[in-house]
Amino acid sequence: MESKIPSKDQLYIFDLSEKVVKSLELLYFDSETSEEVQLKTDGKPEEVSVSKTPQSSKPKDVNYYKSDLHKYNLKRNVLGLPPLTEDEFDEVLEKQSIESLSGSESEAEEDDEEEDEKVDQNELKLKALISKLSLNTDSDERGSVSYLNTKSPFILFKSNLLSSDSAFGAYKSLFSNSELLNSPLEALKGFSKLKEKKSALFMIGGGHFAGAIISHKQKSTKGNAPNMKVTKEEQAVDILTSKTFHRYTTRRKQGGAQSANDNAKGKANSAGAGIRRYNEQALITEIRELLQEWKSYLSECSSIYIRANGAANRKILVGYEGSVLQNDDARIKSFPFTTKRATTSELKRAWIELTYLKPVELPKVNEKLKKKLETEKLQVQQSGKDKPKTPEPLSIDETHSIEIINLLKKQKAPKLLSYVKQNKISVNEFRLKPDSKYIATPTLLHYASANSLNHMVQILLVNLKADPTLFNQVNRYPIEVASDITTRNVFQICRQKLGEDYCDWDSAKVGPPKSKEEFESEEKAEAERIKSEKQQRIKEELARKTELEMKKPSIVSSGSLGGSRGLINDLNSLSEDQKLRIMREQRARAAEARFKQ
Repeated sequence: MESKIPSKDQLYIFDLSEKVVKSLELLYFDSETSEEVQLKTDGKPEEVSVSKTPQSSKPKDVNYYKSDLHKYNLKRNVLGLPPLTEDEFDEVLEKQSIESLSGSESEAEEDDEEEDEKVDQNELKLKALISKLSLNTDSDERGSVSYLNTKSPFILFKSNLLSSDSAFGAYKSLFSNSELLNSPLEALKGFSKLKEKKSALFMIGGGHFAGAIISHKQKSTKGNAPNMKVTKEEQAVDILTSKTFHRYTTRRKQGGAQSANDNAKGKANSAGAGIRRYNEQALITEIRELLQEWKSYLSECSSIYIRANGAANRKILVGYEGSVLQNDDARIKSFPFTTKRATTSELKRAWIELTYLKPVELPKVNEKLKKKLETEKLQVQQSGKDKPKTPEPLSIDETHSIEIINLLKKQKAPKLLSYVKQNKISVNEFRLKPDSKYIATPTLLHYASANSLNHMVQILLVNLKADPTLFNQVNRYPIEVASDITTRNVFQICRQKLGEDYCDWDSAKVGPPKSKEEFESEEKAEAERIKSEKQQRIKEELARKTELEMKKPSIVSSGSLGGSRGLINDLNSLSEDQKLRIMREQRARAAEARFKQ
């Protein structure tokens, strides 16, 4: 006999009912097909090993969670692979010729610049290793099992209180890394010990800010009158303190922060831009003063949830000089779902969404992939051959080329500037890979020019100091591969901005320096000239036709209307003012003709 589904107030994670806790059982899934794996009586998955970090008799040092080994094991865990020990990881590093990225000891002191370069190189190497890990998953590792092998943001728990095709879900962001890798079920049961604690919630974006300190202990709602606008769960949320701010910082209709626009296109001088810059600084000051005021509350919080749109907004809250919250604070987490505008009511809604177990459907089995894997396995068994080799991973330069070209095509100037800076890419030395694909456009400036990416041409020249005197494999400069005159004009505008000392513009085949206003003035003058010539031709043609009509005897007869249809058709292409002016001239000429007769 199935039990009744518990009410929502019994599913609050900091006060789970005993009936719910006893019914929970951690679910495991196949890494490729998302098929549920049945457990044996000893609690282990049938015929497969569970991907869990081995328990150590000694507690791990804090530095472990900053090391390469921890990062690499996290990636393996996501792929459903068992974690490596330190010795195994060292062996992998040695085979791949990769040095440790973090947590390693320095044998000699080096200059700061050399240290930074070394760290960046090591970081790229580690990324390459992790990328290769994703590609080179061996056949004996396929089908590995873990409770993390779902695309869902939840850890799923089976319960006899639900139907067989449903499970309780708890958001992964509720757990720390160690709790996720070790035993989420035990961690969930231990949340009741945090009932007297607090959590902080912050949202910022579009000039709106909302923050609150919420007690894990719910308020009593007994005796409260029913309210159609506020749910019972919202009434139970105990907000110890909250604050909201709003400042006009985003550009209407165009969207985006004023500072982002300044970084991408240069500082605007309009009155609205000045107001938005002032409001951005005022909002930052207000928020940081609030964080300082709440410092005692934040020190008591067990979790701090932040939703910040972009790195700039996040830096308002975390990691600035003298900040209350530091980047390495393990309590800082993100909301694992989409949120709306930052308001106190939205903070309440997000807190309720986070802190209640949710009945969800089990992940659907990928039947196509399951059949494909079974077919591959059968073919290998029949042929007696190993599975086909996976393609070699892309080189670092090829990876950079793909990322940069995507940013150029989408004309994402701020992201391109950030990517080039983070990866220390020289726009003049870097060449797009593979070489055979980019014979005509080896440099970023060649590529942008050839594809008429005019805004990116200006960003490359003015912001990234690209060299227009470099030529491709067929000895052509960037301006020579430009596909239209507008792109060539951009080079001349950049010449005027950067000055003659920037490079040998004449050698680069760039025309004389001109401002954008000069080009616009020339275009306007040319348009006016063409329009004037067209009107003059029309007048001359009409005058000629009128003179011919006047010489005909039938000009005053009733049949003259039919003979002037061509003239009427010509008038249809003119504006009302032009028609009236021409008709007046025609009437005057007709009157003169009658007087002469």
